[in-house]
This record gives sequence, C-alpha cells and structure tokens, in this order.
Amino acid sequence: MILAVLIVLAIVLFLLFGNMGGTSYMGQVKQTRDQGRETARQMQTGQMSLLIAMYRQTNRKLPATPADLESPGAFNDPWGKEMTFSFVESPPQPTTVKYQSAGPDGEFKTADDVEYTDKLPY
Repeated sequence: MILAVLIVLAIVLFLLFGNMGGTSYMGQVKQTRDQGRETARQMQTGQMSLLIAMYRQTNRKLPATPADLESPGAFNDPWGKEMTFSFVESPPQPTTVKYQSAGPDGEFKTADDVEYTDKLPY
C-alpha cells in the first residue's frame, strides 16, 4: 500500500515539476494558456480593426470614439471596460490603430495598462 502511494506521489511530482530537464506539465499548461490568450487577443483586435475599416469606408472618416461605431461591447477589454483607440496615418502605409486598455485596475496611466496595435485592412 505504501509503495502504491509513493509511486502515485512520484508520478504527480514528475508531472508538476518536470521531467529531468524538459518542460514540466504545468509549464506546458501555462504556455498553452498564454498562447490561447494571445490568439484570442489577436482575433478580437482584428475584429475591432475590421469594424473601424468598415466605418471609414462607409463614412469616409475614422471614428472618434467607440460609440461612433454603434457596436456596444465590441471594444471592451478582457476586464469588461471600454478601450480607447488612436490612429497613426502615414500614407502609403496602412493606417495603424493603437488600442489602449486601462488594465485590470480600470485606471489609465498605471503600471497595468495594456496597449495593442494593429493595421487597418483597408
């Protein structure tokens, strides 16, 4: 019985803390989670950029605020707060949009602020 418990404990420790120089199971889980979050952020940013590009094509100008786009919630950050955005236009290069999020604390100009950049598709 004690031998079975020791074997199970060894397996658990092996999965949690590594395999003699390789990546641990928990390290792989963290890496996969981080990659998933980055992919989700890229998808969300791409969708927001597409909304902005469609607005510009329809109205022949860039929106001033997320409210101009009439898409409630489309510009919310992962913490549920509305993000702001600004543009950098340098023809003939595509317009760059910079998204700013106040981060988890909900206040701008603090250490946890997050910025994303993307290029408008057209």
